[in-house]
Amino acid sequence: MIIMGVDPGTVATGYGVIRKNGVRSIYLAGGVVRPTRTAPLSRRLWEVFKKLDGIVEEFRPQAMVVESLFHAKNSQTLMKLSQVRGVILLLGESKGMEIFEYSPMEIKKGLTGYGGADKDQMIFMVSKLLRLEDLKSPDQADALAMALYHSHLIVPERTGL
Repeated sequence: MIIMGVDPGTVATGYGVIRKNGVRSIYLAGGVVRPTRTAPLSRRLWEVFKKLDGIVEEFRPQAMVVESLFHAKNSQTLMKLSQVRGVILLLGESKGMEIFEYSPMEIKKGLTGYGGADKDQMIFMVSKLLRLEDLKSPDQADALAMALYHSHLIVPERTGL
């Protein structure tokens, strides 16, 4: 199974694609979409959509994992984040993917054992689990963490029994 994690943002949207292979998860791709900061929101949403659509077309994931909404101090930020999430969820549905949403605390606890893990701890754990040496972006690490967390919830199929 191929799983895509997406960490939505209007300034930086992280993405990560892994393949669940038995009990192991294998890194396929990851990165950060950085839409033009000076562009209107509608254009930034389009840029996120187009980039992620290309990733989906290339890797054909069956599942998409998106962080569930959390409280934000600034209502404007929350509204913009909601719009980015909407575009991402629409993309997933339009491509026939199963969509899963988990809270940041669930993901952190599932991968590190501590729901309050910081960015460095998450980058370290994702790097270890996927055997990546140059993972530096917290946005990409968060997206990969989402995909990994979901992959750990999937029971491997038994064959030949």
